[in-house]
Amino acid sequence: MSMSRSSGLDEKLVDAWKKYREGDSKAVDDVYDSVFPFCLRICSRICREYINDSDEEASIARLAVMEAFDNYNPERGKFLVYLGQVIKSRIIDYKRSQKKRRAIPLSLLSRELTDGNLEINDRLIDDIIDDLARKQEIETFKSILGKFKISFGDLANSSPRQQRSRQKAKEIAWLLAGDMELSRFLIEKNMLPSKLLQHKYRVDKKYLEKYRKFIISVAIIIIYDLSHLKPYVWPDGRGDKNGW
Repeated sequence: MSMSRSSGLDEKLVDAWKKYREGDSKAVDDVYDSVFPFCLRICSRICREYINDSDEEASIARLAVMEAFDNYNPERGKFLVYLGQVIKSRIIDYKRSQKKRRAIPLSLLSRELTDGNLEINDRLIDDIIDDLARKQEIETFKSILGKFKISFGDLANSSPRQQRSRQKAKEIAWLLAGDMELSRFLIEKNMLPSKLLQHKYRVDKKYLEKYRKFIISVAIIIIYDLSHLKPYVWPDGRGDKNGW
């Protein structure tokens, strides 16, 4: 899952690098928005603190992107790995210069910048891409829930507490998501198709009313195939991710 995402981004960057090498100066701009969240995450890993796009380290990462496009060679491996290494080197150089200005012995640097030894490899790249994809997926989920006037707080407060009730609510959500008529109703009208569920599947009306928000939320995860969230909504005994 994460590997396919990182490979996709790497291929996109390599295509942009080829265009850039052929003289298309706008090629970097075309992929900048796609790659910069990754750059910020590399900065955060190295610095061991959250780095946003207004921090000095972010400016260094921007320059590192251009350096990577100028100096990348396919023989060095994946573009993302090489970019991560460039960012790491420039951040460490920056931290060293800061330490020198403060007249702090460089012997302290190795202890403080333990992530200076951070290995930039395929596994780290996949983890970062996977983490970014998860956060993006959560934002997508939050946005869709907003159309139903459901917040994460609402969801937490209205979720079934007992295992049996939770299991039953999940099963109803999977029935809903797997039924073309019902799922279309849900998405188009931003409403739970309660009457249809009662009629087609003999689901209790009071149960639907009590756990409406939870059922809608689980159905959304399934219908929109939010892969990072799906493992949390598989009904018990239905862990086969090849189908329900």
